[in-house]
Amino acid sequence: MTFEQIKSFLAIVKYNHFTLASQELYISQSSISKHIKSLEKELGVELFNRQHRSIRLTEAGEEFYKFAKKSIAGYNTIISDMRKYSCEESTSISIGVIDTMVEYGIATLIGDFQKQYPQIQVDLTERSNKKTLEYLNESIVNLAFINSHYEHNNILTLHKIVHDELVLITSKEHAFSSYESIDIFDTSKEKYLCVNGDYYLHNVFLNTWGNLNYFPNTSYIDSQTKTLFALVSENIGITLSPFKVAEDYKNNVNKNIHICKLKNSFSANIFLAQLRNKRLTKNESLFRDFTLKWFEDNEINLLCELTS
Repeated sequence: MTFEQIKSFLAIVKYNHFTLASQELYISQSSISKHIKSLEKELGVELFNRQHRSIRLTEAGEEFYKFAKKSIAGYNTIISDMRKYSCEESTSISIGVIDTMVEYGIATLIGDFQKQYPQIQVDLTERSNKKTLEYLNESIVNLAFINSHYEHNNILTLHKIVHDELVLITSKEHAFSSYESIDIFDTSKEKYLCVNGDYYLHNVFLNTWGNLNYFPNTSYIDSQTKTLFALVSENIGITLSPFKVAEDYKNNVNKNIHICKLKNSFSANIFLAQLRNKRLTKNESLFRDFTLKWFEDNEINLLCELTS
């Protein structure tokens, strides 16, 4: 039995879906199926009832679920405890970063921080929002810039540093390109594109269309935000994005996209996050405090850009 197998089991329980579980863990669906088959063979029981696309835990699966949760919690705790011995006196700090942070001035922030604290090296680990949350939860990083946190809200301390609004992005050839604003319900028949692992957009869909029992056609791609925008610019589909990220792409990379404001209000906030029960090192605390003050001082400039 391996921790990879246990993580696969927990991911399937979480989503009741093999494909979503594989996306959660960034592995193929065949790999996650092999993990479960190996686990069931070792235990000598079936953990899931698989009927007509429905996946439910068996009685044995229910009992194993209790063990699996405790095992992963124990694993994460010992990893966290061991890291403090190697990192406490380190002059470098590792910060998790989502790929859209560059539009919010992350490079300037790091430059200003190192001017004041030249003895501290800042190592940035850029991943998707979901992967960054995983790294934070597993103490691979102790501070991270994220833009959604739903399931982790009870274990994180969140410092909101940026408030942005979600907007609709289309090609200039799309019928919506003549609209300055639109109700999101009017886009329900459109094809949406989304970065794989970006569950912010997924949750927008759930909250917006869930009660109607209808969901738009959505395609997920294994890529970064700029590739997503490039596909939208070719009129392959539409997407949702924070305004600042879309505006920066349009002004500096590709003008063949249209930014349409939403009549519905969807915030796209950026947070500096840390685990509630995790003590930061002295240098990490310096970076956190410097970052909060830096964004507070620069908030007026950002608000001016958003309202211009």
